[in-house]
Amino acid sequence: MAKKTIMRKTYLRAFVTSAILITVLVSAFSLYLVQRFSQSARDEVLATIQNQLKQVQKSTEFTLYKLRLYGMRMFADELVREWFSSPNDPQLLVRLSNSMKEYAASEPFIHNIYLISARENRVWTLRESMFDNIDFFDQPLLQKVRNDRSPYFRFHGHSDGNRSYIYLAIRDNSMKNSDGYLVMMVDKGNFDENVLQSEIYSQMQLIVTDDAGNFILGNDNEPLLTAIKKFGQMPSSRFNWKEDGRKWFVHTAQIEPEGWHVYQFTPWDVWQLKLNELRNAILLSAGVMLSLTLLFLFWVSRRHYMPFSELIGLIQRNGADSDGAGRLQPEHQILRSGIGKLVTQVEQMNQSVKSNQQMIREDMLRLWIRNGTLPAASRQSLIELAPVAKAKQAGLAVVRIEYYTSFEEKYNYYSRKLLKYAMGNIAQETFRYHYAECEAVDFDDDHIVLLWANSMSGDAIRRMLAEMKGNINRCLNLATVGSYHLTNDQNFNLQSVYRQAMEFSMLKFLNGDDKVYEESDWSRFQTQTLEPFSDKLIQQLLQSVSKGEEHEAFLVMEQLFARLRHLSFEECRFQLIRLVYGMKKIFLRAGALQDFEGVSRQLDRFANLNEVYAWLKKEMIAFKERNQKPSRETRKEDVVASVVDYVSQHLQETVLTIEEIAEHIGLSPNYVRTIFKDILQISLSDFILGLRIEKAKKLLHSTEWPITQIMDSAGFQTKSHFFTVFKKATGMTPMQFRFEADELR
Repeated sequence: MAKKTIMRKTYLRAFVTSAILITVLVSAFSLYLVQRFSQSARDEVLATIQNQLKQVQKSTEFTLYKLRLYGMRMFADELVREWFSSPNDPQLLVRLSNSMKEYAASEPFIHNIYLISARENRVWTLRESMFDNIDFFDQPLLQKVRNDRSPYFRFHGHSDGNRSYIYLAIRDNSMKNSDGYLVMMVDKGNFDENVLQSEIYSQMQLIVTDDAGNFILGNDNEPLLTAIKKFGQMPSSRFNWKEDGRKWFVHTAQIEPEGWHVYQFTPWDVWQLKLNELRNAILLSAGVMLSLTLLFLFWVSRRHYMPFSELIGLIQRNGADSDGAGRLQPEHQILRSGIGKLVTQVEQMNQSVKSNQQMIREDMLRLWIRNGTLPAASRQSLIELAPVAKAKQAGLAVVRIEYYTSFEEKYNYYSRKLLKYAMGNIAQETFRYHYAECEAVDFDDDHIVLLWANSMSGDAIRRMLAEMKGNINRCLNLATVGSYHLTNDQNFNLQSVYRQAMEFSMLKFLNGDDKVYEESDWSRFQTQTLEPFSDKLIQQLLQSVSKGEEHEAFLVMEQLFARLRHLSFEECRFQLIRLVYGMKKIFLRAGALQDFEGVSRQLDRFANLNEVYAWLKKEMIAFKERNQKPSRETRKEDVVASVVDYVSQHLQETVLTIEEIAEHIGLSPNYVRTIFKDILQISLSDFILGLRIEKAKKLLHSTEWPITQIMDSAGFQTKSHFFTVFKKATGMTPMQFRFEADELR
């Protein structure tokens, strides 16, 4: 009995000793880990805050610089300069409004644009139109702009009582008395949201002030703004600040050339709370791990020493030594169980190694196909994994999935990978059925590539690939296009073979034949002769569609598609994109083709030209039904309005031809010329000349520009032609007209 007690004390003593040692080690390591993690987290938080502030500084400076350049570009606009001199010209106001709206639409930060005429004491705004100075709704802003004499353009903060802005006032500093000012109003809320992004981190406070401590941008926090004014001169870039028992980390930066100060306040207690939570989680995890380790240690100690205690107890009870074989049997069972588990793990490791070899083999084959050749060492490694790599001559087949866009939409990434893996397995099984071996490589695109040592006739390859296509269609319900190419010499470049096989597979799109394509099909395609492709067919088709001539459009489209069938795939696709874009431009008004996700992606939905032809024919019929109008005169008036609008926008161009105008609106020159004369009772050339003369008269009356500059702005080519037509229209030379206008004023 004494021995049994001693033995039990032995295993307990071993457990207690080991438990104390492990507890000390785990506790020391956990405390060290907590300390290091806390310091690292603190440094990382501060570095992240500093980097974020730098990003805000750079983003703000860049955005303000871009807005400054944009404002100078608006100020340099010819219409703005004209308005400063003639703010009451109605036609000028319309053109000015359209121009400023385009500027505002191009820059989302711009909320409003003010033009202030110093000469006429008038104010024009983009949103509220025209005011006298005394009636302008924002008199404080008007005073700020007039009194601002900064040496260069700066943004300033401003509030009209309803909304807060930052604004930029631009004047001509080259003159003592500027003709006027352009004021660009930037929405502060929009700027905060998209540039400063001050709302992303709710616990942080980002504040931008001017050099006087006045709030400009960011979080409008009154207590922090009061504290900023107490700081006085711009503090260092990083410091600690404590007030009312709360500790803050403050990072600062400066935005130039505005001279603005950026303050980023980070409450340390929030981050400290998170660090404490993480520290407690680490300590708790360490405690759980220590408990589990002690339980495991107790189990191991008991497992090793308890059999001896039981054996001693058995000997004491029987009074003699026992054979003990039966008592050792459980240990043998445990040993056999462990060996069984070990064998299972070894088998799993072998399977994993085989899977890795498969991945390595496929990656090396893909690299070989894409690059054409492999280094000697890589080639030798590939030969060990794939015997096809040592073949003197090889065959390469491309198996493309038709309607790949629909295939992508129907299946997710993993399903597509599985289906293409199944395609490769079906291809390999088909080759094995014909006593051949091949390697299947997935190219993460719309096709897989098959590679084999070439020892078969062309007829056998075609039959085998056709059978493979049928098996894939039957088993996976996938329509595919197959093509192949064989190497002709021992020093073949696999990349060239792959590219040619890919090009062969594109013939399916051009002729629509469901077959396995090879080099002979490509040769026949290249030897076919037809008249060269002409852009006139596309223009003729678009004009017929635009006029509603359905029968003529179908005839032209048949001729066009006959030409497209004899182009290369890339050229055919390019011309189709041009055609569909032109169709889209015409169809938009009638509501057709509204389900477009992009012309290129739309064409990916069709497997061949026949399907594209049928689709376009259907859309043309739908367009005709939707575009039928009760009055033909209404359509003519729309065309004339388009012509007048185009001429007005391009009047300064010296060469403005009827062909250019007709091409812009998608009609023939003769048709445009005829309906313009029918509607306005004036020829297009006389109409353009009349607009040029009217513009010249207006510039002579409202500006002091030289005659040559006025001539160029009105679109006249030569000075002699300008003087001749101007005197014929007004009875005076340009100088006489200007002198008489000055006398009348």
